[in-house]
Amino acid sequence: MDPVFLVCAIVSVIAGALVVLSRNPMYSALWLMLCFLSFAVLFLKLGATFLAAMHVLVYTGAILVLILFVIMLLSLKDEELGREYPAWVKGLAALLCAVLFGAIAIPMKQEKALQDDLPKATAAFGSVEHVGASLFTEYALPFELVSVLIIIAILGCVVLAKKRL
Repeated sequence: MDPVFLVCAIVSVIAGALVVLSRNPMYSALWLMLCFLSFAVLFLKLGATFLAAMHVLVYTGAILVLILFVIMLLSLKDEELGREYPAWVKGLAALLCAVLFGAIAIPMKQEKALQDDLPKATAAFGSVEHVGASLFTEYALPFELVSVLIIIAILGCVVLAKKRL
């Protein structure tokens, strides 16, 4: 079995469990970031560099920042935030980050060799052209439905915020 896949699978499962099990919402958001980054490594391992970059930019960059803003806007009290992690857990998190960094570096080094070994049909997987063609042909309807869903969610947020004033 591929060691990079194994490490990313273990990291993502553990991080996903810690998202749910953490009492502190800030720590949950940080564990969610680790889970997102491990998925990006899996995309890199598949040779889908565009999908990996978009995953990091959209999920880790944009959505996680929005989650953190919501948590900060809630102004939670100290007892609602939960307890602080002990030093050994923080060290374990740092070690997991270092392992994930190594897991990111290995596929990036091997990307060129991987794409040379693949047939031409699968070499385009994850490229901008492949994602764009799939998005606007096979997945045009789900893409538009997600757009409508996001607009409805934004309108719902505006209505809920307006009621408070």
